[in-house]
Amino acid sequence: MINEYDESYYIIFPDYEFDDYDNELIPTDETANSNWYFEKLNFGMKPLSFTSSNDDLDFLRKEYAIAFDDPNFAVTSKLKELIDSGLYGCQFFPAIVKGEQSDYVEGLWMLNTYEDLDCVDFKRSKYFMPGDGTTEVGGFPIKPDMDAYRLRKDVLDAIPEGKRLIFQVANTSTGAIFFHEKVVKIFERLDIKGIRFFKVSEFEYGDQNF
Repeated sequence: MINEYDESYYIIFPDYEFDDYDNELIPTDETANSNWYFEKLNFGMKPLSFTSSNDDLDFLRKEYAIAFDDPNFAVTSKLKELIDSGLYGCQFFPAIVKGEQSDYVEGLWMLNTYEDLDCVDFKRSKYFMPGDGTTEVGGFPIKPDMDAYRLRKDVLDAIPEGKRLIFQVANTSTGAIFFHEKVVKIFERLDIKGIRFFKVSEFEYGDQNF
């Protein structure tokens, strides 16, 4: 049974068919070792740093642009201003992107996730777990590989809408980022390139590749 949250939230992915430029980012060793993707960073620290395989970085000098270290993403300052409210368990942190030709772009903002939201309804979702009942390997829990998501109404009802417009889901193998439809409309209005949105109620794993 579909609920209102399955209809109003979207999963985001890079657009793998988009070939105007490569919007994939690779963290530098220093950034990779900072645990920025699951620990809260303190402002005043050095910006996060990433590399891009593009010959030039003009696409990140536009007013509104996005690039991915999937599932997290970086945005330009103008775009950050429009989507900076309603973050649950995450914040935008200063970032620099370096290109192949010693070029670089400052003033970007990477989503720093530090608290995910346990809101997947596993009774209604589709997912894979080992058939032999194994739940951990080497002391680490095995998290479900999701095929289709359904969201828990009780969890989301308890959080004001304005405080959960963007969040990362807990207890899954990929930790996907979810956008409320209000955020999706901002991206659509600005015609942001290189990103795809899939409504939770319609998405099945693999759709992002076509």
